[in-house]
Amino acid sequence: MTGWAHVMTSTLGHWLPGDPRGFRDHGHRVHSSGDYKNPSPDGEHAGLHHYARSILRNEVSLTEPQRARLGKSLLEKLERMGTAVAVLAVGARHVHGLIRVGTADAVEVFGRAKQFASHQIRAEIPGKLWGASSHVERIHDGAQFVSALKYITRHRAEGAWVWENPEIATDRR
Repeated sequence: MTGWAHVMTSTLGHWLPGDPRGFRDHGHRVHSSGDYKNPSPDGEHAGLHHYARSILRNEVSLTEPQRARLGKSLLEKLERMGTAVAVLAVGARHVHGLIRVGTADAVEVFGRAKQFASHQIRAEIPGKLWGASSHVERIHDGAQFVSALKYITRHRAEGAWVWENPEIATDRR
């Protein structure tokens, strides 16, 4: 399972500073006491969240056709870079991928794919498409790989476009 990473990213405006689901800023100077599984107390950092919303120019939500085009573009770029993909899910507001990056920086690798994909859909979504960065969880063993694989494929039930690599994904379930 060496070199695999679960990468998550959001579209613009869907996980802002002060978000009740939890957040951390760059350098962890400010962060909430909770996370999306265990929310922080009501109102914690509400002022920061209100301010972030007030300066947000637009919020990006992807239509079903846009999800498919974006997903195919992400796959195309990752393939061109020689990055194996076990599964990829593109929802209305976020993307999950299980990719093999070896020792490379997964945020940087996925960032190049995000850049390519956003350029492919620029006519429909001009300007900024993605949120600030991506979150990465490195995969340490087979059980964690299977857990991430199942978690990502379950996004299909929420309307996500999901692609599974038949050579990698199906033999790990």
